[in-house]
Amino acid sequence: MERPTVLLAVTGDSDHYLEQLARAGFESVRVTDGVVPAGSFDLAVVDCDLGSDAISSIYATIEADKSVPVLLLIGESMELPTGFGSTTNELAMKPLPADALVYRLQALLIRSGQHLPSESSGWASAEGLSTAPVAGEGHAVSVFAPKGGVGKTTISVNLAVALRQQTRSEVLLFDADVGVGNVTSVLEVPYRMGLADLSDSPPEEWTDAAFDQCVATHAESGVRVLTWGTDPAESERVSVDLLLAALKWARNHHSYVVVDNHPGYDDRTMAMLAVSDEIFLVVTPEVGALRNSAQFLELARDLGLDKGIRVIVNRANHGIRVEDMASSLGLPIAATVVSSGPKAVIASNEGRPIIIKFPKERIADDLHAVARLISEPEGAMAKESKATARRWWARFGVKTSNA
Repeated sequence: MERPTVLLAVTGDSDHYLEQLARAGFESVRVTDGVVPAGSFDLAVVDCDLGSDAISSIYATIEADKSVPVLLLIGESMELPTGFGSTTNELAMKPLPADALVYRLQALLIRSGQHLPSESSGWASAEGLSTAPVAGEGHAVSVFAPKGGVGKTTISVNLAVALRQQTRSEVLLFDADVGVGNVTSVLEVPYRMGLADLSDSPPEEWTDAAFDQCVATHAESGVRVLTWGTDPAESERVSVDLLLAALKWARNHHSYVVVDNHPGYDDRTMAMLAVSDEIFLVVTPEVGALRNSAQFLELARDLGLDKGIRVIVNRANHGIRVEDMASSLGLPIAATVVSSGPKAVIASNEGRPIIIKFPKERIADDLHAVARLISEPEGAMAKESKATARRWWARFGVKTSNA
């Protein structure tokens, strides 16, 4: 099978991109003077600084083949040109290092259902994927909530432990809630070091051994834990590139990766959401959380992230009815988790997952059901496939603020 071809339309010197893409197994074709070479492309990278006429022409050529995923490079204060932003597009903020470009393109291939090229520039066959740690092998799930205080970290921790119990596979819990993350405060693991400790090293030193040194193991469950660090003062040192490199490593060496994300829309969070196989959107049955989740779904649709979203309702036995939440969000509810009252507090204070501390409680059953959305996807999807709902904005009317 031929290597995937990338159409590269960027400003300035692109040699560093070409070299890194070739090393990762991609074939690159450059756009010169606004002219797109003849041929077909598997992926495209378009710099929005090229000028409206040039990018319109390039984009028109790309759109002739609707199946080509596009990575748009955009400046911090730049607006997307007219016609951009389809469901096959992803955004990346400039400047984008060469390593990060590779990770983003690998994510586009994963999301479009294509195989990834291996590190040796060959293609990963289906047989190879089952026997060798090829980039993209591990299933990555991002747990996200645009509003804090909805139990996102509790869901993440227990999801990882439940996956480990159900599958006995290698599971990594990745604390990517940079600056705020508290996975290690609710799950007792011996802290070793975090990604912040690697931040002063160049990317070529972000090796398997370096990442492995940052991992601790929760002895009771066997779940491996990777955290960004513990000191909020060091949070700015953890870059998007470092997070993406860590996730790539995590996929190579684990069957499942559960990412606990920051409740916001910074570059680091959006990168994690973009490269994950699925997004578990955690929402509680209250107006504020529901409104913010609706806003996120609008953004996800604009960026083409909406196809992999599952809605998880936490504390589902209090507040707005689940049926009304599904109707308002325009998505079926994939799973519900009941409120556990003081049990979650007790488990957190002891540093133990709820499903281990209180295995016979209803909340433990619910959390295992969340994990089965991943470990038994066919059965879980069958239960939610028939749900129908009106569009999410019908409940809220005009677009609301994020307050």
